[in-house]
Amino acid sequence: MQTLPKLNTKILNVNVPAEIQLLLGCASTKIDGAKTEQIKSLIQQTDLDWQEITSSAWKQGLIPLLYTNINAIASDTVPKDVLEQLRKIFYTNAQRSLHLTGELVQLLRLLQENRILAIPYKGPVLANLLYGNIALRQFCDLDILVQPQDVLKFKDLLISQGYRPQIELTKTEEAAYLKDKSKHTYNFINDNKRIMVEVHWRITPRYTSSIEVKYIWKNLLSSSFGGMKIYSLSPENWLLLLSSHASRHRWEKLSWLADIAELIGRNPEINWQMLIQQASEFDCRRMVFIGLFLTYNIIGITLPNEVLQAIEADPEVVSLSSDICRQLLTGNTDHHKFMQNTFYQIRVREGLQNKLLYFELFLRWLMRDKNILLDE
Repeated sequence: MQTLPKLNTKILNVNVPAEIQLLLGCASTKIDGAKTEQIKSLIQQTDLDWQEITSSAWKQGLIPLLYTNINAIASDTVPKDVLEQLRKIFYTNAQRSLHLTGELVQLLRLLQENRILAIPYKGPVLANLLYGNIALRQFCDLDILVQPQDVLKFKDLLISQGYRPQIELTKTEEAAYLKDKSKHTYNFINDNKRIMVEVHWRITPRYTSSIEVKYIWKNLLSSSFGGMKIYSLSPENWLLLLSSHASRHRWEKLSWLADIAELIGRNPEINWQMLIQQASEFDCRRMVFIGLFLTYNIIGITLPNEVLQAIEADPEVVSLSSDICRQLLTGNTDHHKFMQNTFYQIRVREGLQNKLLYFELFLRWLMRDKNILLDE
């Protein structure tokens, strides 16, 4: 077994600024003695840009972990105004999370009363599962997975609760939307509660992941949340879903790596062989490997040697991970983000058919943008 117990100043050939090092050091619920001393040492640097730290922490989804850890470790050395600012943001986020959690419980009960099978996805359930505390993970909306035939039933229930569709569609447009392989959510907004619910019938758009939703429905576990029984996923399937979601967005948030680290830390019994086999069948093995490789190098987790060897045997994983680190850890934004994401999505897929599927969509996007330009 191998692990990275230290904060690295250089990760995958990227020099990491002290501000980002501090975020990485705090991106966990378990801080050992060595990491505590490193965090204290970083905080004592007089030239730290605390505004950059706070801004980056919010953008990267790490405000709850940053505040909780520095408040516990070095509250006497962090500038008082900075600590107060972080405290206010933390409690504002916690209140919002509690508000969303209450709404989720009500909606899940409504779905159960109407005999609609549903899986709460990400949001409060994931915060509770991974961190044991909904206040320790940032989330801004609610994601609920239902079976395709139940999407419109759920829509009617949401409308009865004061929600409206984010986009207005005719019946014909709605039918086409739900069949479109590039779509995976139907979003609804409650203006009074300031809540958006994303109704999923796929995990991600078909062109970014081949995970069959039928597989998810056949492999559910029972769990407890908010005083009620809900459907949940195995640790292996959570890894599949978290990796696919983050890969779709090219791993643009450090909090997604923190989620993976917490999931692995809380589930030492993960069946790695089964995980890799299932990821291979769905052509998302490289996505999972990138997530594990980034988390291993950036956050610091323990992985079996055979898993590390399999990861490092794929040069595309190492190459893509290095590219992601360059942008994620330095804050440098690529001016050609669209092209960068396109090349990533093609390279991250191993199956030729899936590469061509994304390339076909890419050409459709180009033609659409060309037509827009011609219209102008």
